[in-house]
Amino acid sequence: MNTTHSPNTVARNGIAGSVVKWVDASIVVTGSVIAISALVIMFLSLMAEVIVRYLTNQGMGWPTELPNLLFPWLVMSGVVMAAQRGQHIAVAAINNLLGRTGNRILMLALQVLVAATFFYLAWVGLDVIEITGTEIYPVTGVTARWAYLALIVGFVGLGVTALTTFVRLLLADDPLSVRTHHVEEDV
Repeated sequence: MNTTHSPNTVARNGIAGSVVKWVDASIVVTGSVIAISALVIMFLSLMAEVIVRYLTNQGMGWPTELPNLLFPWLVMSGVVMAAQRGQHIAVAAINNLLGRTGNRILMLALQVLVAATFFYLAWVGLDVIEITGTEIYPVTGVTARWAYLALIVGFVGLGVTALTTFVRLLLADDPLSVRTHHVEEDV
């Protein structure tokens, strides 16, 4: 994401730009907390299972169910954060053929399609949660609904990211600079 802004760009973006930045920052923080929490909880629970099994030759049981519940949250938070940083797979061959206006129109249309698709998938996911509500993990007693909820939350996160990208595209001088991944930020 390009963090340099000219005074004219910042003034022009105004409240819409500020709201979009706040929403995007909230999504990144939430995704980071979910990903780190899932990793730490899975690691600690599986480490405890190994220690108990080594010392007693018996397992606790519940640590083996946690990856089933937490791994979907880890994956979906990573997918949403990748979309936020522009690190998703993109095919950019057509961008060289289009001018600035053509790219803006194409990218705006793409964001509408992406938002509609992921909000629809989230809506359909609500039916999946109803179906999986009867599946219960035997040791923890937690329903599989919590694992599938990760998909819905991730789809909503991707839909909101598409909406904030849409606003960013409207406000940007160069549509190709929106959500552009910069390798130097990874270091």
